[in-house]
Amino acid sequence: MLEVTGPEAAAYLDAHLTCRVAEDAHGALLAPKGTLLGLVRLERAAEGFRVFSEQAAVRQALERGRVGWMVELTPFEHHEPPMSDLERVERGIPALGRDIDERTLPAEAGLVGTLVRTDKGMYPGMQTVLRQQRSGTVHRALRRLALDAPVPEGAEVHDEAGVLGTIGTAVVHPTRGPLALALLRSRAVPGTRVRIAEVSGIVEP
Repeated sequence: MLEVTGPEAAAYLDAHLTCRVAEDAHGALLAPKGTLLGLVRLERAAEGFRVFSEQAAVRQALERGRVGWMVELTPFEHHEPPMSDLERVERGIPALGRDIDERTLPAEAGLVGTLVRTDKGMYPGMQTVLRQQRSGTVHRALRRLALDAPVPEGAEVHDEAGVLGTIGTAVVHPTRGPLALALLRSRAVPGTRVRIAEVSGIVEP
């Protein structure tokens, strides 16, 4: 992805990412309106930091934002095996482009307080995060579903009132059976019974 070096490397990343680079290994980068541009992983480098992300928008935003900063951004090639879908679903970790997208707010994805801090200096999109946190209004939420049978990704999820959302990543756990992540309307609280076509399921805590 990008190696960020120079005397202002830490300050530059702190001003753009949702995490504290001196403390956190994972974070995100938001659009000015507060939606997700991408998730990132950080590593210390000899003269700065390495920023890993699967989203090209992250590199593009960081390159645009370097004007006026005493930093150097150097692309590098890195190939590491991604976390398996099964592990992600077990841990409730969304994949951008499958479970969430560039229209998703951090609160909807359950990232506020973990990958998206509200106890640090300002970064792009933070005002939206704080405003939503103060209002307590979240219209959608990422949920894990326990299902009676496997379902296809992209299938609609319904409750008795209508459509809740669509299935994101769907897996079959070796002991727990079919599971899936889905970004659903906020009325789908834990314990809600849902259906996907003829398959029944329940929203997990």
